[in-house]
Amino acid sequence: MSDNPACNEGEPAGPPGLALRSIDHDRRYVLGFPLHVAITVCADRPGACIRRLPRASWAGSAGAIGVRLTRAGSGEEVVRTEPSPVVVRELGTPVFLLSPGACRRMLIDVSSHLPSGLEPGHYTLVIIYVGPPDRVESPPVPIELAAPDLEEQRELQRLAPEIARAGSWGRWTSLPPDGGAPVDTRVDPGDPLRFNRVLRYLMYGPESLCDVDPAVLDVLDGVYAPEAHALRAELHAARGDAARFVEQAERIRSTYPGLAWWIERIEAGQSEIGFVRECRARLRGG
Repeated sequence: MSDNPACNEGEPAGPPGLALRSIDHDRRYVLGFPLHVAITVCADRPGACIRRLPRASWAGSAGAIGVRLTRAGSGEEVVRTEPSPVVVRELGTPVFLLSPGACRRMLIDVSSHLPSGLEPGHYTLVIIYVGPPDRVESPPVPIELAAPDLEEQRELQRLAPEIARAGSWGRWTSLPPDGGAPVDTRVDPGDPLRFNRVLRYLMYGPESLCDVDPAVLDVLDGVYAPEAHALRAELHAARGDAARFVEQAERIRSTYPGLAWWIERIEAGQSEIGFVRECRARLRGG
């Protein structure tokens, strides 16, 4: 909660709480691959701000996410996990601030919550987010969990050793390829790994970020569409195309306000993709 009285000026007495503004998801996922959903949270009072909320993302949930998965039709609960966030920034817990009137969209991967051997089928999914002491739950949303086809099975087998070493799809995405192996530059529409592959390409691809063709983002449809717009802003900024960056930033702030924080980071010179690129350049130069 806020520890700054100015944050809650004019608000009713008592600490502000969290509200879930929306949940975004795809209808179909492939078992074994990431299961990305996006939740958007805000303060339950327009003029309130809330500090030190655990920052869940595609890279990791910070312990703040739980799920309930039930079979469609029968209502049988097959998964129930509870969040257990420990918000200690000094120990490296990623946190964020919800300023007055702001909201935050968090794209998260909940595939690690699913047990091995889960049967394909239709389910309803509930997402739980805890930002101590507050807890919000999404309404149940329908999803299909499909069995991987033959090509997808082969890809899962090929990547299994890398995922085992990384520990999760998020860490596999954010860590450099093993032994300096080249990053896949081709990402196909409908690939269950398309978001992860695009991010890897942007962070570890062979060419400079300013030379990346924005068309690589065209595969990011469905639940990834808002993030695709933020990534386009990243590419415009890298190219020094101020006019297109401003246009994209305005679009995000008006259409996807839960990602306004991303634009603010780019504007402040704190792009995470840019940071990874700078670290790579220093290593090559040193």
